[in-house]
Amino acid sequence: MLNLSIEQLSNHHPINLKNPIPVAEVKTIDNETFANEYVAKHRPVIIRQGIQHWQAMQWEDDYLKKVVGEQPVKVYIFSYYQEGKVNLKDSLQEKMSVADFIERYKSIDKNYYISDQNLFPVLHQDLGTHPVLETFPISRRRTLFWGNGGQKSHLHYDDNENIMCQCDGEKEFLLFDITDFKYLYPATPEQFISAIDLDRLDSGQFPLLNHATPYVARIKKGDILYVPCYWWHRVTSFGRNIAVSYIINETMAQRLNVVEKLVDCDTLPVDESVKNDLLAIIRSEEKASKRNAQLKKYHRKYLKEQGTSYYFHQIFRRLIEESLFDILYGHSTY
Repeated sequence: MLNLSIEQLSNHHPINLKNPIPVAEVKTIDNETFANEYVAKHRPVIIRQGIQHWQAMQWEDDYLKKVVGEQPVKVYIFSYYQEGKVNLKDSLQEKMSVADFIERYKSIDKNYYISDQNLFPVLHQDLGTHPVLETFPISRRRTLFWGNGGQKSHLHYDDNENIMCQCDGEKEFLLFDITDFKYLYPATPEQFISAIDLDRLDSGQFPLLNHATPYVARIKKGDILYVPCYWWHRVTSFGRNIAVSYIINETMAQRLNVVEKLVDCDTLPVDESVKNDLLAIIRSEEKASKRNAQLKKYHRKYLKEQGTSYYFHQIFRRLIEESLFDILYGHSTY
């Protein structure tokens, strides 16, 4: 059974999900337009049928069993709390071979899912090219997502650029801009996962969610979706589902872009004068590295004078304090 779509979900919960804004779609795009109109502006976009020429579009079970069947994988096993609805809070992890996974993943009793698995090197030959991939000088890794529908993620954000390439089935992304951060209830000051369970939502428990602006992107076999770094998203899979995600380190300039959006929308617990000081630093004509150094210096001075930090969540330490070397060890969660 398939999980609820966004439209079905909105009928169950009286929150601002009834009319999510469709993510922009294009059929063709060059890397310059992609870089200027979407990456630089921190906006998601769907490229329809962008990978239809890839050999990965032919990844059937028999082929994958033959090529990588003996490879070990970590598999997430979920139970169902209601027909067709995966219980995210009740999951197990089991290591098995790809061949064993193929034998089990179409089970109706449990939901088996390979998530965020480093793509097996032998399968790299089945991937092709696309201008959006040429926009980024280097990708940190390529990861595999594989299941039989019904899988979903927590509402969360990732601290990396993501290019999701859908090789089979469909995925539906419910997305929120980083400017909605204060409405999405991070589970703890350290976590990148929301406390909100969209399938079992008591709208009175999370009233600020009503102020958030949802976007929706439904991608099908052959499509590409660009998810900008730090955009919140919840992902639901439909049907036999295989996707490859290109995990790409964000640049210092992109991190400053995110900080600017967070400061400008009054996410930080600071007065207007501090907010204006921070925005002046971010919007100066200095190089990104120098602006970042100035933000660090300003925070140290504030901490010394006030005795407290305005970094109320780890996202600010990640964006401002971590070095580019630290970024290499960032996370990917869905």
